[in-house]
Amino acid sequence: MSKGLFIAGTGTGVGKTYATTFLLSFLKSKKGKFLYYKPIQCGKPADIAFVRKTAKHKDVACSYNLKTPSSPHFAFEKEKLKFEKKTIKSFLAAAKKQYDFIFMEGAGGVRVPIAQNFDMADLAKLSGLPVLLIAQPGLGTINHTLLSIDYLKSKNIEITGFIFSWAEGVDFNSEIVIDNAKIIEQISKIPFCGAVPKFDGGLSPQKTS
Repeated sequence: MSKGLFIAGTGTGVGKTYATTFLLSFLKSKKGKFLYYKPIQCGKPADIAFVRKTAKHKDVACSYNLKTPSSPHFAFEKEKLKFEKKTIKSFLAAAKKQYDFIFMEGAGGVRVPIAQNFDMADLAKLSGLPVLLIAQPGLGTINHTLLSIDYLKSKNIEITGFIFSWAEGVDFNSEIVIDNAKIIEQISKIPFCGAVPKFDGGLSPQKTS
């Protein structure tokens, strides 16, 4: 059976795709077939393009490529399209037979609505994959990360851990960032799995400023 992760975020712009690309680069050095799957893309397909270009990875897929740069529920309504759970289920069933590992990335935060009574956390649960939660390391992350974890737990979704994605001007070694990770881990009982450093176009880790 294929393995994989559902990459969820504490909000929009927290670095889900950046972190996913970084993690994917490590798996590519190993034997196996790996898929980057963005089931719902709203606005320009920047995430898929970023993975293709930066990780030099061709195995990417998207089930719903919506033009409207908004929450999925709004984009579906505006473009008069209906979200179908079976579309995601069918794709994953086939992909799990074809690939050894799947990175399935959500859109926005875990509470973002997709359709009536169905949000991004529900999509994570539907995937059957454990969640890796991506958060920003700066101020506010304790609140946002803990609320996201609590919501995922309320739906009995397995959480592998949480990581901090790189952010401009943030020092990962600062006492505030270190304490943020410590407190979130202590309160939530979910392991902190590290931080993704800044990298160049060739995915070479660089020191953060």
